[in-house]
Amino acid sequence: MLALGSLAGALIPGDWDRRLTYAAAGLTNALAAIVLLAASRPSVYLVGTALYLATEGLCWARGTALVVEIVGVETRDASTLFTVLSGITTIPILCMIKLDGLGFRRFGTHGLLWTDAAANVLVFAVVAAVFIACGLKLRRVPDSPAVARATSIS
Repeated sequence: MLALGSLAGALIPGDWDRRLTYAAAGLTNALAAIVLLAASRPSVYLVGTALYLATEGLCWARGTALVVEIVGVETRDASTLFTVLSGITTIPILCMIKLDGLGFRRFGTHGLLWTDAAANVLVFAVVAAVFIACGLKLRRVPDSPAVARATSIS
């Protein structure tokens, strides 16, 4: 399901604003956690788990797309920069593991899922608020010069 979610990330057009698509992927993950919270039957739990894992894969795909955009294809030391930024992006994941653990310790499985869902909704709200407060516009990611050269050859 993680792989299917990652592949679903390829369905999102590559020129969409990656900052927002990453935040929106987190919002879909929050919705999946809420489905799990509502699971009263094994079938709903199965669907919720599958949905949660798929949206987690989507989050990873969109997060990687954001890191790739930051690094750029024409960067001299792209592999080093990509590795460093990928390492840095694990810091929030480690923080969420800690918060989810606190939610679980205090309120059990429901506490873990509510903590996870609340954090994803909060991050989406912060990104949306920054966009509104700073007057940021949605942007289309332009094709890189390498892509433009490759398409002009054919």
